[in-house]
Amino acid sequence: MLLKAILIILIIAMLLSLSGGLVALFKDEPESKRLVKLLTIRVSLAVLIIVVLIVGFVTGELTQNAPWSGRY
Repeated sequence: MLLKAILIILIIAMLLSLSGGLVALFKDEPESKRLVKLLTIRVSLAVLIIVVLIVGFVTGELTQNAPWSGRY
Protein backbone atom coordinates (compact mmCIF):
# COMPACT_ATOMS: atom_id res chain seq x y z
CA MET A 1 0.00 0.00 0.00
CA LEU A 2 2.93 2.30 0.72
CA LEU A 3 4.25 1.79 -2.81
CA LYS A 4 0.96 2.94 -4.32
CA ALA A 5 0.99 6.09 -2.19
CA ILE A 6 4.56 6.82 -3.27
CA LEU A 7 3.53 6.41 -6.92
CA ILE A 8 0.61 8.79 -6.51
CA ILE A 9 2.82 11.39 -4.83
CA LEU A 10 5.42 11.08 -7.60
CA ILE A 11 2.78 11.47 -10.32
CA ILE A 12 1.34 14.55 -8.62
CA ALA A 13 4.84 16.00 -8.28
CA MET A 14 5.42 15.38 -11.98
CA LEU A 15 2.20 17.18 -12.88
CA LEU A 16 3.21 20.11 -10.69
CA SER A 17 6.61 20.24 -12.37
CA LEU A 18 4.93 20.12 -15.76
CA SER A 19 2.62 23.00 -14.92
CA GLY A 20 5.53 24.98 -13.45
CA GLY A 21 7.44 24.41 -16.67
CA LEU A 22 4.52 25.72 -18.70
CA VAL A 23 4.39 28.87 -16.58
CA ALA A 24 8.16 29.31 -16.85
CA LEU A 25 8.00 28.85 -20.61
CA PHE A 26 5.51 31.66 -21.08
CA LYS A 27 6.41 34.12 -18.32
CA ASP A 28 10.17 33.95 -17.73
CA GLU A 29 12.88 35.79 -19.57
CA PRO A 30 14.76 33.89 -22.31
CA GLU A 31 17.93 33.82 -20.18
CA SER A 32 16.16 32.17 -17.25
CA LYS A 33 17.35 28.70 -16.19
CA ARG A 34 14.12 27.81 -14.36
CA LEU A 35 12.70 25.89 -17.32
CA VAL A 36 15.83 23.73 -17.54
CA LYS A 37 15.70 23.02 -13.79
CA LEU A 38 12.05 22.01 -14.00
CA LEU A 39 12.77 19.75 -16.97
CA THR A 40 15.56 18.09 -14.98
CA ILE A 41 13.19 17.58 -12.06
CA ARG A 42 10.54 16.12 -14.37
CA VAL A 43 12.99 13.67 -15.96
CA SER A 44 14.24 12.64 -12.52
CA LEU A 45 10.67 12.05 -11.36
CA ALA A 46 9.99 9.93 -14.44
CA VAL A 47 13.04 7.79 -13.68
CA LEU A 48 11.90 7.44 -10.06
CA ILE A 49 8.43 6.38 -11.18
CA ILE A 50 9.91 3.72 -13.45
CA VAL A 51 12.17 2.45 -10.66
CA VAL A 52 9.27 2.29 -8.19
CA LEU A 53 7.15 0.41 -10.74
CA ILE A 54 9.92 -2.10 -11.38
CA VAL A 55 10.47 -2.63 -7.64
CA GLY A 56 6.72 -3.04 -7.14
CA PHE A 57 6.38 -5.66 -9.86
CA VAL A 58 9.50 -7.57 -8.80
CA THR A 59 8.46 -7.71 -5.15
CA GLY A 60 4.88 -8.61 -6.07
CA GLU A 61 3.30 -5.64 -4.34
CA LEU A 62 2.04 -4.34 -7.67
CA THR A 63 0.25 -6.71 -10.03
CA GLN A 64 -1.48 -6.42 -13.34
CA ASN A 65 -5.19 -7.12 -12.89
CA ALA A 66 -6.47 -5.81 -16.20
CA PRO A 67 -9.03 -8.00 -17.98
CA TRP A 68 -6.82 -8.20 -21.07
CA SER A 69 -3.79 -9.45 -19.14
CA GLY A 70 -4.94 -13.08 -19.28
CA ARG A 71 -4.96 -13.56 -15.50
CA TYR A 72 -8.38 -13.93 -13.93
